[in-house]
Amino acid sequence: MKTIDRIVFAAGGTGGHIYPAIAVADELRKLNKDIEIRFIGAKGRIEEKIVPNSGYNLQTIEASGFKRSLSLKNLATGYKILRALSETKKILKSFAPDLVYGTGGFISGPVLRSAQSLGITNVIEEGNFYPGVTVKMIAPKADKVILNFEGTKKFLKRQDNVQVMSYPVRESMIKHPAGEARKYFGLDESAKTLFIFGGSQGARSINMAFLKCFKNITGSGIQVIWQTGEPDFEKVKADVSSNRNVKVLKYIDSIEYAYSASDLVLCRSGISTIMELASFGLAAVFVPFPLASENHQEKNAKAIVDKHAAEMITDKELDQKLESTLLRLMGDENRLNYMKNNITQFADPTAASKIANMLIELVNNSKN
Repeated sequence: MKTIDRIVFAAGGTGGHIYPAIAVADELRKLNKDIEIRFIGAKGRIEEKIVPNSGYNLQTIEASGFKRSLSLKNLATGYKILRALSETKKILKSFAPDLVYGTGGFISGPVLRSAQSLGITNVIEEGNFYPGVTVKMIAPKADKVILNFEGTKKFLKRQDNVQVMSYPVRESMIKHPAGEARKYFGLDESAKTLFIFGGSQGARSINMAFLKCFKNITGSGIQVIWQTGEPDFEKVKADVSSNRNVKVLKYIDSIEYAYSASDLVLCRSGISTIMELASFGLAAVFVPFPLASENHQEKNAKAIVDKHAAEMITDKELDQKLESTLLRLMGDENRLNYMKNNITQFADPTAASKIANMLIELVNNSKN
């Protein structure tokens, strides 16, 4: 079987759109050390840090998504999209990739639309339970649409190009012994541990709600790893400074240590987070970001909760339910183990490899 010689990944905006692309790129590089890989992302977004740090070339363009309400900003966005289409066509003509792979998000729109207009084999991946606007737009003419959830099929008009495959997780997500991971954070190696985070920027509602109950939580013998994000870091650090059972961090680069140290995770429900939890077999309480497009985070969380693999609290319920939920779960080993066992059904450690091989087969078939 021939390998892919050149590939473009359209991935950006959030870690949930970038990390699966990196996971697949890593696998393709294993299969062909000479492969040329290029990422296309948006200027000024998080991909400008993540992609180069992962060892890949990134080319940025001016692009942004449409507002979901009537807005003058949509006029400027429309102009940016037209310019992005022109830019990406030039990039694709010059680079001449065998395949273009998009992971959803607004950057995938112009890149994959350009690939389709140029007759380049193209694939769009949707990790979320409910497909976004870009995926719905690109999917009908895509050579392959990869879905993470079987239930997502019902939201797409075309079915014959759809394939359900588990969301790929980065190779660096390696599980460490719990005691070793807790020691990494300077905590008790044997104490029950709660990990709280809300993504790279943190989650204000989660941070403020937990500030109201952290004394009762730690007073019950639970220690906490708390990634606050930059906006709330100074306040949280000052408020908990005298409590040795709370480790407060602005950002955790090696998040696999935090996962490995945890008995329970309190977090948002972006698909990247969910699938990393699944790969680690972790119990979680999801607090979906209420302003996520198409309310996709709540739909993600519900898909997991419906399989008895996690619990969910909405943002507006935090003050009322957070403390009692955390104390109940941390005191119920059977319930924690039940959720841990159930969430593993969503994980597939070979997902990135399977996708990489499927892409190679797709390219080979297109050449025959």
